Amino acid sequence: MSLATPGSIQKLQAALHAKAKEEPDFRFYLLYDKVYRKDVLEHAYARCKANKGAAGVDGERFEDVEAYGIERWIGELAETLRKKMYQPQAVKRVYIPKPGGKCALWVSPPYAIGSCRRQR
Repeated sequence: MSLATPGSIQKLQAALHAKAKEEPDFRFYLLYDKVYRKDVLEHAYARCKANKGAAGVDGERFEDVEAYGIERWIGELAETLRKKMYQPQAVKRVYIPKPGGKCALWVSPPYAIGSCRRQR
């Protein structure tokens, strides 16, 4: 499985980049429809898996998604996003003690969907 960004996504990235450079004050109000494109979600899934992404707070693992069917899972995710019904779950916050009594906040991704959505 190649992690090279597919041409269709590169074309989208290039178009968005060119528009942003051409008109720095332009506001991209309609990017949501780009998130649920099948090619974007499939590439995000592949990147998450290649990065050995861990299950989120819902416990859903790549093995679970594969048993369910990757195509089916991505299709349902795309439909949920398209209908704007996606509701992220709460994230797990863990404070990690640091030297000197300070704490660093570590936040886990809510679940596999959230992780895939962040990989663009």
